[in-house]
Amino acid sequence: MFTIAEIKELIQAVDQSSINHFEWNHQGAKLVIAKNPNLPQGQPAAEPARFNPAPRETAAPVITETAQSAFVEILSPTVGTFYAAPEPGAAPFITIGGKVEADTVVCILEAMKLFNDVSAGVTGEIVEVLAKDGDFVEYGQPLFLVKP
Repeated sequence: MFTIAEIKELIQAVDQSSINHFEWNHQGAKLVIAKNPNLPQGQPAAEPARFNPAPRETAAPVITETAQSAFVEILSPTVGTFYAAPEPGAAPFITIGGKVEADTVVCILEAMKLFNDVSAGVTGEIVEVLAKDGDFVEYGQPLFLVKP
């Protein structure tokens, strides 16, 4: 079945999508997530949407200038678990003081067993890493500060 973390990810995915009703049946276990609390149980608003996420090779980062405007934030393009390195025990993709180009992979975000490389999207120097390895991050959450 699902772990608590996977169920939380599913709830967030349904909440941030146009899906009103999600149902999963597997080996006698059933999981139902519905957005509209006014509907009777078991009654979806319309035909339930089938949740089939397509894997993405690279997630496009969202970049914004901070209030100091001397730095650029690299924001999370999706919800998921933040990984600073390609595998446990390996060196991180980037560290403070490291130089990045627009296509430099700075981290991996995992959502529902899909691993997405996140590219810097900007040329500059990493000033601060704002997420810790293994943290769950939200869409739009700042991950790095970059000095362009």
